[in-house]
Amino acid sequence: MKQSSKMSRRSFLLRSAAVGGGLMLEVSLPTSVFAKEANAGSATSAGPEVTAWVLISPDDTVTIRVARVEMGQGSYTGLPMLIAEELACDWEKVKPEYASTSENLRRNRVFGDMLTGGSRSIRDSQEYLRQAGAAARTMLMTAAAQRWSVPASECTAEKGVITHGLSKRQVKFGEVAADAAKLDIPKDVPLKDPKDWKILGQPMKRFDIPD
Repeated sequence: MKQSSKMSRRSFLLRSAAVGGGLMLEVSLPTSVFAKEANAGSATSAGPEVTAWVLISPDDTVTIRVARVEMGQGSYTGLPMLIAEELACDWEKVKPEYASTSENLRRNRVFGDMLTGGSRSIRDSQEYLRQAGAAARTMLMTAAAQRWSVPASECTAEKGVITHGLSKRQVKFGEVAADAAKLDIPKDVPLKDPKDWKILGQPMKRFDIPD
């Protein structure tokens, strides 16, 4: 009997790699990632995009984009924790979402190299992701301060709520996210001292593990 000459793409990749003496690992993102690509970067149900990494909806849901693939190492939870810590949001309101590869190309690699390997996801990302969270927090506080006509230095943020110290006025992130999204993204915002961390270093339920 004549054997079929058809070969699946997976078989081709594995056999080709074997010829070269190595093993090629092909990793595919969930199909939901590609379904979201058309809407990435816009203010949809996820809310206004404060920065490329952070979207906040009117109901205070915080969508944090992840530019590394979850392969059991916990990055789908750990990377959002880096941003959430500096953002000072309510962790219970956080929802991760894979960043779009096509948006990354279109927007001049705003999400970086988007490579996963070598146990580098947390190690290589922590500085700029914490900066992203701190920048978004500063923008939200500035938007609140402008609403109240007070200096932003008189405002603080904690668990998704901005407070003006003198007047005790408060506003939630979701109420000022649209205004914050219109502001320029600040650079080199001071990061929290580790002794002040509320999220990092704490045991958190992983997003990739169902109840």
